[in-house]
Amino acid sequence: MKKMNLIALLLATMVLFSVKTSVAQNTTFKLSDYKNPDYFYQSLGLTFGLNNSLNFRKANSESDDYNLNNYRFYGNMQVNYSSYANSLKSQSEMHAWFSGSLANTSTHNTHEQLNSESKQNDFSHGESFGIDGLKRFYNAKQNYFEVRGNLSLNYSGIAERRNTYISNTLTNSGEDNTKNFRNTLTGSFLIGKGRIEQVQDARMALFLLDDLGRLNREKRIVSDEDVIELARLITSLRYKRSFDHRLRKIAEISAIDSFMQLKGLVNKTDATYFTSLNDNWDFANNPSRYSGWRMYTGVEGSFDYFYYKSISETELPSPDLSERNENRHGLGAYAVAGLSHEKPINLRWQQSASFKAMAGTNFRQSETKITDSPDQNVYNGTLPMVLLAADFGYGYYPNSRTWLTANWSLVSRFDKEYLGTTKEDKENSSNGYYIYTGPQVQSYYYLSEKLRINISFSGYFTVDAEKNIDSSPDGTDTMQSIINYNQQLTATLTYSLF
Repeated sequence: MKKMNLIALLLATMVLFSVKTSVAQNTTFKLSDYKNPDYFYQSLGLTFGLNNSLNFRKANSESDDYNLNNYRFYGNMQVNYSSYANSLKSQSEMHAWFSGSLANTSTHNTHEQLNSESKQNDFSHGESFGIDGLKRFYNAKQNYFEVRGNLSLNYSGIAERRNTYISNTLTNSGEDNTKNFRNTLTGSFLIGKGRIEQVQDARMALFLLDDLGRLNREKRIVSDEDVIELARLITSLRYKRSFDHRLRKIAEISAIDSFMQLKGLVNKTDATYFTSLNDNWDFANNPSRYSGWRMYTGVEGSFDYFYYKSISETELPSPDLSERNENRHGLGAYAVAGLSHEKPINLRWQQSASFKAMAGTNFRQSETKITDSPDQNVYNGTLPMVLLAADFGYGYYPNSRTWLTANWSLVSRFDKEYLGTTKEDKENSSNGYYIYTGPQVQSYYYLSEKLRINISFSGYFTVDAEKNIDSSPDGTDTMQSIINYNQQLTATLTYSLF
């Protein structure tokens, strides 16, 4: 209770302080009135990493003669690509990434008193690739068809060589090799009505124009048409590609200044004016704001495959070979329906809500083979699986640097699960029910360049109940449930001395 009172006090304080940052608008323009122009944006990022370590230890004493040489090399790289497109007839976005890594470790240990020596060399690698995208096709009545997909591939391998010597004689040697592959594919086909647009560019336009009046640089009354034109200019500038950040910033501020002067909005262009342009350009565009609603229904599906193989070979003291193979795959199919709603109440307040319902089935089957052991087969199926998820919250953005969001989430799931050795042989089943609900609050309060406050709170209540049904003649059904509550509060005060 004390924590909740502290949160309420802090939030009330933030709202009180934010009053001084609120400036009346000269226009009746609403963020919900803004419609984005056509745009297409791409970004490509490359990341490279290298890590190298060497450890040498030599001890010459009566109580300690253990010596160690260890060397490790690790390198990695990652490529990230993103694209966003918006037009009257479609909305789309795509993200793709590839990463790879190599590692090699060499270890040499000696113990003179025991007259023993061991050498070990490990080599490992890992590669992953993923692509995620969606596209919505709209008609003139805001009806749409959506295609969404995600593909993730991961592969890794480890090779290890080990040798042990006693009195300079090889007494133990062997190799271990493992391979691991995982593939996940999901997709959905939806039909719906409605459209949600990003409107943070209109938010920036209002802040830019609002500052003209606040700083006494306003030459005439701002109209709704001025806001729309400036917002569209901001959108076009934001989605231009550039390889030189400094030159891009110069071009962007110059374009905004040219617009202000061409429209006769500014009466004086001085350091104060340009500082305001630069400050809003850096901060007033974040975080993203949305407007509109969207309802949908359709189907979702998933497929995943996992393969694991390990071979352990011993050469000394006696030849031995053991192998383990695992294959797992799963399928899922669901009918879905949902609704998303984003409402910018005004420049500073945002309301968000979402609801989603799913019903369907899935199954997973695994097969494990181990040398000199019987094969192990496990089938796990769920029919039906019903899920309901909802979220409702508010966002408060009093100025270009301070923000607060608070929302309440609810997730509820029911499923009937079957377990057996094959799909036809379902030995046991269980009925499960799960519910999760709780609030999340996050805030960042910019008092000044020297003083900033960051607060986050989350609390959740869960109920997990399961009834296990034993189908054997002498079996007994069991019931178990777990109720849990957890909360976390984090508050950070940052003060910069200089």
